[in-house]
Amino acid sequence: DAIPEMGGPLPAERGPSLNTFPLNTPLIITHVEDEPAILYAQLSAQGLRPGVRVCVLEKTPQQIRFRADGREHVLAPMLANNLSAALLPEVSLKDLEDEVFLNSLKPGQSARVLGLSPACRGLERRRLLDLGFVPGTAVEVEMVSPGGDPTAYRLRGTVVALRSEQAGLIRVQPLEAAAK
Repeated sequence: DAIPEMGGPLPAERGPSLNTFPLNTPLIITHVEDEPAILYAQLSAQGLRPGVRVCVLEKTPQQIRFRADGREHVLAPMLANNLSAALLPEVSLKDLEDEVFLNSLKPGQSARVLGLSPACRGLERRRLLDLGFVPGTAVEVEMVSPGGDPTAYRLRGTVVALRSEQAGLIRVQPLEAAAK
C-alpha cells in the first residue's frame, strides 16, 4: 500500500475487483488486498502482484480462470475478489496471448529479454538483473539438465543455470519471431 505524504490524504487504491471485468479484456493488477494475511500469502505465492498483466478467460460461480504472466491461474471468486485491476487499453488480447517467458524456450532457441515480471521482486529481481537479464540482452537456451530442471542459458559471454520457476519470471521475444 502507498505511504501518504506527511499530513496528506491516504489514497484509495482499491479499484474494481478482477471478478467485475468482462472476459478476454487485457488488465493490469493494481492492488492485492493484504488482509486476511492467509489469503494474501496464497495470492503472493502465485506471483499475483501489482503490475502483473492479466486476462480473465472464464468465470463461473465456482471459479475464475485467468492468464497472468504467461501462466494460467484458477481461483475461487472470493479469493479473486482480493485482486483489483484496471484496463490496459494499449495492450491487445493477442499481445497477452503471445507473451513468451524464458522457461518456454527449447534448447538451441534464442530470444531477446523484454523485461522481468512484476512478480519478481527483492533479492531475486536484483540477482537476475545482476546476472544480465536486462531488456535488450540476447539469450540462448544452452542445455537442459537430465532431470529437466535447471536449464542453462547463454548470455553476455557466460552460461547461467536457472530453475524453471525463475526463468518463468523473464519475459522474452524469441528471435525467430522478431525476424518475421
